[in-house]
Amino acid sequence: MQHPHQRGLFDADVDDRPVLSLFDRMSKALQGSTHPYVQKDLRKTRSATKFIGRGSCASSTNRYRQAAGDLANCGRYHPDDVVFVSAEGARRQRLDIDRAELALAVQAGVTFVTDPPAARNRPYNVGERDVAAFLQAQGYRDDGQGYWKKR
Repeated sequence: MQHPHQRGLFDADVDDRPVLSLFDRMSKALQGSTHPYVQKDLRKTRSATKFIGRGSCASSTNRYRQAAGDLANCGRYHPDDVVFVSAEGARRQRLDIDRAELALAVQAGVTFVTDPPAARNRPYNVGERDVAAFLQAQGYRDDGQGYWKKR
């Protein structure tokens, strides 16, 4: 078990604070951000219950992981979960997608939310395309809006 002082700012059961939703956590952490894609990514968290992503120190994906706290890369998923996935784009020292964590969520039969095809196919978004290829190989289908369900 993790020591309470090692937990993230928004983790559950810290100081008896109410557990914040993924959307609330991300909204609070990203408040005032001027990054052009923050609003797009924040919309994806509205229906999400968990987060999967890993990124290099300067990446948005890493910032999202930190904001998600104990809802990020948690290793425990339920069929009712909607999992927001973020992946690094074409940058130096980018980290590859976490296939092992994605596989745990696939085994549980979750719904995934990613960038929709128009955003995913921008040249920079190599990580989003890697996620899409992985989910397709696992029998998932994108509804055209970035929501993936098992076929």
